[in-house]
Amino acid sequence: MVSDPAILNRPARSRAAGPAVMPRTLPSANIKPLLSRAISMTDGWLRGCARVLGWRLLAGACLVFAAPAAAQDASVAGLNVPERADLAGHDLLLNGAGLRSILGFRIYVAALYLPDRAASAGAVLGRDTPRRLDITLLRDVGTERNLAALKDGLVANNSEADMAAIEGDLEHFFALLRQARELPAGTRIRFDYLPGEGTRVWVGEREFGRIPGARFELAILRIWLGDEPIQVSLKKALLGDRPT
Repeated sequence: MVSDPAILNRPARSRAAGPAVMPRTLPSANIKPLLSRAISMTDGWLRGCARVLGWRLLAGACLVFAAPAAAQDASVAGLNVPERADLAGHDLLLNGAGLRSILGFRIYVAALYLPDRAASAGAVLGRDTPRRLDITLLRDVGTERNLAALKDGLVANNSEADMAAIEGDLEHFFALLRQARELPAGTRIRFDYLPGEGTRVWVGEREFGRIPGARFELAILRIWLGDEPIQVSLKKALLGDRPT
């Protein structure tokens, strides 16, 4: 038992309590420079971020507005018609495309490609430039019937002198097409013309032959672009008149 009054009256000390620690303070004279420096550094960092972000946003906006709009392919009778074509390294643009129909039956889709677009038949036929006439059949066509239609179009839009000048070329061309007795739906027939070389005739992915000179290709184009075109609405479509 403890009987000493001094000990009994001594306040109890908590076992968990540690030594008292006084908070450490800095003189006010040292705080101001530190705060000013921190504010200055933060302000500089924010300005730098804003500057970098601003340039990036500006560059992005320039790219958005400077980028050319992607060319869109055309669609005719459900057939996708590319907006551009490459012909022996020449970049050609789709001048126009349209549907050939007879009594409501869809026969084929024709597309005309030129280096520069033209709105008149004279502008197309009067320029000796690379070009392509691309025909995609929408139904099976017998070769002889197809040749008969071509002959009618040639006679209607070319003079006797013009026909006489290309008689040999036409016989050669008809002989090439007769190699295929029937052309099924989906077959592509292409007339690729290059100045100084002549016309390459393609059926599908096969080159059927090359006809030198420019007269043959001009006579063929007149079937669709001549004064008596095979179909007036198709002529307008090939010259860029797209119905709205």
